[in-house]
Amino acid sequence: MFSKFFFNLKDSRVPISLREFLTFLEALSSNVCNYEIENFYFLARTALVKNEKHIDKFDKVFAQCFKGLEQISIEDLFKTQEIPEQW
Repeated sequence: MFSKFFFNLKDSRVPISLREFLTFLEALSSNVCNYEIENFYFLARTALVKNEKHIDKFDKVFAQCFKGLEQISIEDLFKTQEIPEQW
């Protein structure tokens, strides 16, 4: 899900390593931040941006990748779809 975000950051010349990206994913899976866009933003920025001169580039990519995320409710995130019987 976040691979597009990773590659967009790389394309925008934000120096991000795979290790930093994996740390970001690990923090997400450990529920380090709650389900608020602002907390998610700061977690991503803290894990992925190592020099303040890249924050503007990060902000642009973040805005492109997660545009409209604040309009999604928690219930929408956890909706499960029915699995077809043939599976």
